Amino acid sequence: MNNRKFIKPLLRGYFHEWMFFISVGACIPLIANSTNSVELAATIVYSLGVCMMFGFSALYHRVDWRARLLIIMRKLDHSAIFIMIAGSFTPICLLVLPGDTGIQLLFIIWVIAGIGILQTILFTQTPRLIRAGIYLVAGYMAIPYLSVMFSVMSVTNFTLTAAGGTIYTFGAIGYGFKFPDISPKYFGYHEVFHILVSIAAVLHFIVIYSIVG
Repeated sequence: MNNRKFIKPLLRGYFHEWMFFISVGACIPLIANSTNSVELAATIVYSLGVCMMFGFSALYHRVDWRARLLIIMRKLDHSAIFIMIAGSFTPICLLVLPGDTGIQLLFIIWVIAGIGILQTILFTQTPRLIRAGIYLVAGYMAIPYLSVMFSVMSVTNFTLTAAGGTIYTFGAIGYGFKFPDISPKYFGYHEVFHILVSIAAVLHFIVIYSIVG
């Protein structure tokens, strides 16, 4: 396993390490802006999801773990992505979408996330393309609800939400196909994936911050 540190690009994990600290700093005022119990619950769930994703990603990629711990950290890293996906939908479902529609989507998203987490824990050797596809399926559960989202969200927020989802899609595709591998020694396909995830997360944070308070 020691060869791993010579193979992974030198910038592996740095972007998500920075994003973890940025997320913590950004999510504290987001939670503080909550004006009722529903907003508080939604922002806490969202904040935990985002911070867990960036935090576990940074730990997994920045540290040269021993074999057994490496497997555990990989599971935490991949599981946190599902928590982030469902967590990002939580404020929109509870604070934006009307009544039963929001609850329905929230239930579907968290069920898919739970299935994804179980798959991650039980099947550690799932091919990269299949794993990327499961991430996309989880996010695409919102597609049937886009017309409702468009009717209740501002044009700006809907555009940012859609743009974030599109960027996540490009990131997942690049991750699945290991492309573009710009500089394998310093900045590979995984770093591109991390940057796209970071950009998409920022766009969705802007949306969520604007609907709280």
